[in-house]
Amino acid sequence: MKQMSFFICLFFTCLLCMPLKGQIRDSLERDSSYTPLHHHIWNSKAYQITHIGAPLILAGVLTYHKDKAFQNIRNSYIPRFRFHYDDYLQYSPGIVMLGLKSFGVEGRSSWGRMLTSDAFSAGIMALTVNTLKSTIHKERPDKSADNSFPSGHTATAFMFATMLHKEYGTTRSPLYSVLGYSLATGTALSRQMNNKHWFSDVLTGAGIGIVSTELGYYLADLIFKNKGIVRPPRTWNVSQDDSYSFFGLQMGYNIGEREMHLPEGIEIEGMGGAIASFNGAWFFRSHWGVGGKFTVAQTSPHVASDRFFSYHPETEAYIENFEAESMNYASLAGGIYYNACLCPDLHIGGSVLGGVGWSSSYRARIRYKGQETTDPLIHCTIHPIPNIDFSVYLMHATGQNFGVKLFLNYNTGIGKGNYTYYAPQADRNPSPVTDKTRYILHNFNIGFEIDALFWK
Repeated sequence: MKQMSFFICLFFTCLLCMPLKGQIRDSLERDSSYTPLHHHIWNSKAYQITHIGAPLILAGVLTYHKDKAFQNIRNSYIPRFRFHYDDYLQYSPGIVMLGLKSFGVEGRSSWGRMLTSDAFSAGIMALTVNTLKSTIHKERPDKSADNSFPSGHTATAFMFATMLHKEYGTTRSPLYSVLGYSLATGTALSRQMNNKHWFSDVLTGAGIGIVSTELGYYLADLIFKNKGIVRPPRTWNVSQDDSYSFFGLQMGYNIGEREMHLPEGIEIEGMGGAIASFNGAWFFRSHWGVGGKFTVAQTSPHVASDRFFSYHPETEAYIENFEAESMNYASLAGGIYYNACLCPDLHIGGSVLGGVGWSSSYRARIRYKGQETTDPLIHCTIHPIPNIDFSVYLMHATGQNFGVKLFLNYNTGIGKGNYTYYAPQADRNPSPVTDKTRYILHNFNIGFEIDALFWK
């Protein structure tokens, strides 16, 4: 319940912090002289500066103590990943922006106004990041330094992505925004893959990069006023009948207790653990679409000692404890997606997917009393698992091409595999027994998703 409460609080904080676009509500408001208080808040400069970055910073703060769960995914699947392209990738959105400007593609601002805005943005970002790094002293995952929080690479990448968004995404095509933020997201993921940052580091860094750029452009606006605006922003008009396609990144947490019953009275229990998914769909009609999802998950289980001792009471006299390896799971699924618009910025929907999953080989070990080392108890080799995946979500469109979702997910699969069981013996000399087994997996997940939206 703590994980569920955390993600619900996070999402509704995002709802409060995200703008509702005035362009698509003018027809509802032009007949009334009364302006609600929340419209004053949404139209305020403070809100416009912080409405996207602040929820990311808040998410980083709230996930600060859940970092190890997400880092375990990286350690389980790519423990030796070491590629330093992120040292250069962080600058790529800025290179795209300067390249467009150099080749004469008009953006929002003149050269002078743009460079002034960018200088303010970079100064605010660098000051904020370095102050936090030197104050908090959080150790990096690879233990190479104590300046992990927040991620400077991620802050830089999202700062440049927001510059590209403001100069070209809002004035020419939203695809520039999608490109910039995709490159920035790639930088954030790479910092985790390279074991240089925790999940909370990159979330907070992304928020700082966005807010710093908004502040930088605000300060430049105070100086230049209406001078140097070359191309005005495009308007966004979306009706409730419009459909969209999307591609997004999910981050979530397993909720509830999961059990896997193995032979010989061995029951593996798991609670908690992180999941990460790439999720996308194309809507061929207003409410219906097709798509797919790739998911990786990890949990740290334990062996239910009471159940084992009830099957093998004689072993309680010489077994000290049990040790269980982490369980890793990946799945690829496709199917039907549904979406309905409650109001221009708020959507509900869900999906029913079918696919196949892969679970890593699993080992459990025992420690005999008076011994420091452990001995094998069971080793399972798992075959591919057919699975069914059900999800429901609530999405808030935070802009023309961005959305944030809260999702609930249930995934189940029937698996089979081979196992080798080492029956515990007082003399520590077991005779291995090999056989086949079947089991059912149940996973309940809750989390949030950040989407790139493509409207028809």
